[in-house]
Amino acid sequence: MPPFYTRACGGFGTGGGNHPGGRTPRLAPVGWYSTQKMRTQRPRCIGVAAAILLLLGGPPTAAQPPDGHRAVAAVDASALRAWDEAVDRRLRSGGLRRYAARLDPRVPGRQSERFAQYHRGVPVYGADVVRQTDAGVSTAILGTLFTGIDVDTTPGLSMAEARGVFEAAGRPFALAGPPSLWVFPLGAGAYTLAWRGALSNFREVFIDADSGETLFEVSRIRDQGVGIGAGVLGDRRKMATESVGGTFRTRDTLRPARIETFDLEQDEDRFLDALGTLFSGAFSGAPLPWIDLAADADNVWEDGAVVDVHSGLGWSYDYLATRLGWAGIDGRDGTIAAVVHPLNPARVESALAACRQTAVDLLADCGDYLFLLRLIDNAVYFPPVAGGSTGLLVFGEQSALPRPLTALDVVAHEMAHGVTRFTARLGDTPAPNEPGAIEEAFSDIIATAVEFHVQEAGDGPLRADYVLGEDSGLLIRSLRDPQEARNRITGPYPDHYDDLFRGSQDSGGVHINATILGHAYYLAVEGGVNRTSGIRVTGVGRENRLQIERTFFNAWVNLVPSFADHAIVGDSLTRSASDLFGPDAAPTRAIREALDAVGIPRASGRMRTFNQHRHDPGDCR
Repeated sequence: MPPFYTRACGGFGTGGGNHPGGRTPRLAPVGWYSTQKMRTQRPRCIGVAAAILLLLGGPPTAAQPPDGHRAVAAVDASALRAWDEAVDRRLRSGGLRRYAARLDPRVPGRQSERFAQYHRGVPVYGADVVRQTDAGVSTAILGTLFTGIDVDTTPGLSMAEARGVFEAAGRPFALAGPPSLWVFPLGAGAYTLAWRGALSNFREVFIDADSGETLFEVSRIRDQGVGIGAGVLGDRRKMATESVGGTFRTRDTLRPARIETFDLEQDEDRFLDALGTLFSGAFSGAPLPWIDLAADADNVWEDGAVVDVHSGLGWSYDYLATRLGWAGIDGRDGTIAAVVHPLNPARVESALAACRQTAVDLLADCGDYLFLLRLIDNAVYFPPVAGGSTGLLVFGEQSALPRPLTALDVVAHEMAHGVTRFTARLGDTPAPNEPGAIEEAFSDIIATAVEFHVQEAGDGPLRADYVLGEDSGLLIRSLRDPQEARNRITGPYPDHYDDLFRGSQDSGGVHINATILGHAYYLAVEGGVNRTSGIRVTGVGRENRLQIERTFFNAWVNLVPSFADHAIVGDSLTRSASDLFGPDAAPTRAIREALDAVGIPRASGRMRTFNQHRHDPGDCR
């Protein structure tokens, strides 16, 4: 079975606003809403556990990065033969199972296969391998495997008992489907058998299969962190709309992928209903009815958030399709759905304050309100759980920020999270969460690329640059010089791998550490000197930016494994550049120099010597 990877967050809410159908929901009394309505009317799509993440700043760190894992980075003939044989042997024995394969449309005969590791029929969390072949000959094998696994795969807790543990810990949120057994790395070469449960708050939890102790939990949220973007800055944009019954609505049917922007008019009930539908997976396309599409009588749109999001999605689609050859979010022109005005910040904050006064258990009684705060001054991507959806993009309301989070770089950043869901499928690990940081970096890179595709280069509003959040009046992250921006945890952002943040805050540093790879992208394009290492990079030049962007995207689609760290991504990028342009071409040299400048090590250089009999028993049985 393929690994269960999602990118999601959840929300909860109370009524508010005027529904087009005439319903005028009210803010129910806090106690009744928390204990009755939320537990009986819909599957919950946000969580108490997520509120813990919000309050404490990150997932538990009981499970540390495992010392017994093996980085697989075979990109040259000397290593490929041994690893090719190892992969084939594990496939025959059941130690590896192929869960995806994709032909490269740009290079005839080239294919990428993705493999999950198994121990005695049980999948191993954090293990994933990608093998690229050309006319049947392996050209790259990258990923992570775990060695020395000796775990009894008979759980002490039955599935029913595990379900009880999940449901007790997750109340008031339901368990989504039956728990599944996994081998979970504990670090220092130790492993345990674990039950893995997905809760209806889009949170995944691993518990020890014997004791029921929580080993690791993660919220599948990919967002812009502290809230970036802008609203209307006076620019006029064309919008693709559709006339329905004499009213114009934000449905773009001119592009191959249908793009729909829904205006929920700060009605949290409607937003919750949409999340419940998304969570159920019982639909394809958008999880909202057409009546919730943003509407205007004369097709002259005045709501800046609607204009920014709807046009920004179209421009992001155009960049992916025309520059990278990728069709929308899923590569198949699936419907792209976005929501604006999902909640009323003042009402949510007031309800939370009232809830605090009467709560017996803060998280049980007010966890929904705590989590909803995450959609204030923020933008998020909810991945699909099942069915034919591409997920849901949600652009929350501003409170502390002067403008909504709907600027072009915000829209493109969130859409890129969806693209990752359908390409590299990056997972999450305990701190430092390098796969999460790598995904955030990719979204920053795509956001920057879309800006340069649409806007003129320069400083100031509505200009393409290498900083994120500038149109909101607040510098969030900088790819040109990460240290010029600051965060509340580490101060300056790191521009070098030696300064990788390894704490549990920020979900293991996913936003903080994103600037390391993001800065490498900048250096590969523009050139320059890394502030920390002093290494100078000769970039390809702004006029050749697309070479670097195609290198990154080709790696994401065909080479990057789901639990890649920075070193494996570095080798993926050099392999990608060599595949596309040649081993001695300017883009390949620029990528190598940029990775060296930011201190990303070579996975191929740190691999252990391959020894079949001593270190690689195949299926580990």
